[in-house]
Amino acid sequence: MDLVIRNGRSDHGQPIEVGIETGVITAVSSPNTLPSAAQEIDARGGMISPAFIESHFHLENALLWDGLINQSGTLEEAIEIYAKVKHDLTVEDIVARAGIVVKTAVANGTLWLRSHVDIDHIARLSILRGVAAARDVYRDLIDIQLVAFPQLGLAQNPEAVEMMWQAMENGCDLVGGMPHGEKTMDDAAKHIDIAFEIALKHDVDIDMHIDETDDPYWHSLELLADKTIETGWQGRVTAGHCCAMSAWDDAMAARIIDKVKAADIHIITNAPINSMLEGRHSGYPKPRGIARVKELLEAGVNMVCGQDDLQNMFYPFGKMDPLEVALITAHLAHLGAPHEIEAAFNMPRSHAARMWGLDNYGVFVGAAANLVILDAQTAVQALRQQPANRTVIRNGRVLTERKAETIWHMSN
Repeated sequence: MDLVIRNGRSDHGQPIEVGIETGVITAVSSPNTLPSAAQEIDARGGMISPAFIESHFHLENALLWDGLINQSGTLEEAIEIYAKVKHDLTVEDIVARAGIVVKTAVANGTLWLRSHVDIDHIARLSILRGVAAARDVYRDLIDIQLVAFPQLGLAQNPEAVEMMWQAMENGCDLVGGMPHGEKTMDDAAKHIDIAFEIALKHDVDIDMHIDETDDPYWHSLELLADKTIETGWQGRVTAGHCCAMSAWDDAMAARIIDKVKAADIHIITNAPINSMLEGRHSGYPKPRGIARVKELLEAGVNMVCGQDDLQNMFYPFGKMDPLEVALITAHLAHLGAPHEIEAAFNMPRSHAARMWGLDNYGVFVGAAANLVILDAQTAVQALRQQPANRTVIRNGRVLTERKAETIWHMSN
């Protein structure tokens, strides 16, 4: 074997060791049963987990903080600020900032990242060129998917529609959208129809920003579910944000959640950023501004969580750590029971893998050896303690090792 990880534990706390050859897991065994290998790692009783997946992010505007402060803290102002500078972003600048993001994410255990790329009449394809270049530069560290994202609308913006078609010919992997950015629900329906036309033509999945607002008028998630079923695209559609459902009445929420389940739509909650942006126009009590995570989980909808933004005009915080995002999600969605904490832990792991269609994801014989060793034994420990010590393995090769140590200076 090329690599053996000894003294580890499974997701459920069982002692295991893992053998790897040519980038594939070839043995998952009880302790002290595997032969010696060319390289060995002592997991020190820690969890051997499949690596994390960042499923909703914007690479091109990450770390755009200096001089671009969002005074109101609203999503509207953030979009306005970004619209003024996006055309001036260079390929070199995007690649440099993306490199910081990628290396930080990988060191935290993330080996897949899905990035939404602004495609519109302002930036045209300039941002796509930068992010596509970053994907090529860092392809040995992480797998990056690109979503063509028409943030400034489609229904009344024919130039943006043309740019979307071109984006799919120039490196984008999925079709995105933002129907609630249109002026009316009728235009939102046109927006969705255009996105599906492009996706069906290219036979690709869809990942849209949906109802990122606390205005209950918007329920484009329902339109998305109806269109998904109409076109037979079940299992191939993802809806991100879905904040307006926090403002819907219970009857509307129940009706639309049933449709989402029937359409097999994956939902990504971006709890950190949405709790920061939403509710800015409301008095007290303020809305939580996130999707109905608990209800969606109870309905059997596949729930994923995402960082979305990093230290920019949309969100001033973040450290590209899926465990932090899952912890914040658990807080805001009231996920406190052990099985709920496990669900939060799995949002950037197995739930995301299902959304991505990663069949060889996990810790089992035949799976790709994309792993993170955590200084924790259970999901509860992982979220509760946010362990700093992590070893990251990509295709059987150790990429990073981080070992923090506390040094006491005491006389006794």
